[in-house]
Amino acid sequence: DGKLIAYLIGELVVQTWGRSGYVYLPGYGLAQGESPQVLQDLYGLLGDTWVKKGIFNHAVYVSAADAGINSAFFDLGFGKERVDALLDLGALNFPEYTAPAGMQIRQAGPGDNELIGSLSGVIMRALASAPYWHPTIPEDYEELREGWSELADDQEWTIWLALEDNKALGAIGFRPEPEEDTQMLASPATVYLSVAATLPEARGRGINTALTWHGLRQAQKAGLVTCYTNWISPNLLAARFWPRFGFTDAAYRLSKKVDPMIAWTRD
Repeated sequence: DGKLIAYLIGELVVQTWGRSGYVYLPGYGLAQGESPQVLQDLYGLLGDTWVKKGIFNHAVYVSAADAGINSAFFDLGFGKERVDALLDLGALNFPEYTAPAGMQIRQAGPGDNELIGSLSGVIMRALASAPYWHPTIPEDYEELREGWSELADDQEWTIWLALEDNKALGAIGFRPEPEEDTQMLASPATVYLSVAATLPEARGRGINTALTWHGLRQAQKAGLVTCYTNWISPNLLAARFWPRFGFTDAAYRLSKKVDPMIAWTRD
């Protein structure tokens, strides 16, 4: 009757693992009192358009507060793949913590390019392991190293390093998260905890715990109010680590893979 009751906005993204369709967090809406089944019907239309274009990787970001909508997409065969979370820095009580014995924690800067770059493959190798098995093509590792190395010279970033015998065993990185119309998780004075890595052989020594508390304390002292981060939920190391600091789920990326055989098996 000429009344908008729901919308779903999809975007095509070409990635190394295939053509993918995304509905980002601002890309869905449901009028008060309407059934989430309406969004199921809209996905049927949007998803069919994607499949006809050879797009078989589908992802939808949904607010964690929209339990009914999350459930509606689960019923369509989606599963939770990523968690976006927020932490109130103003309400955070910091425990007593110290760097592991024999280790130095300091802020990185120009000249630390190789130290930061040496940790660049840690996250992607963790994601390639069970139970996620996410591929990163070999050619991308050099690009990752270059990108991480450049953070040492980027004044927008704050990188904290854990060093032992002049070797980087871990790092954590923060950058400001600007307020934008399409970034629904950023409020004034939000900092983005974007990267965190510890060498596998150095895990279990409290390195990332010390780095995280140190970085969050410095962010609080700098007047930042909220910390935003995200992790892949099948990455069990991350999924079990970050909630310990008080991060609260704010949104989920739900994903679904369509069998590409559908391209030639249907009439």
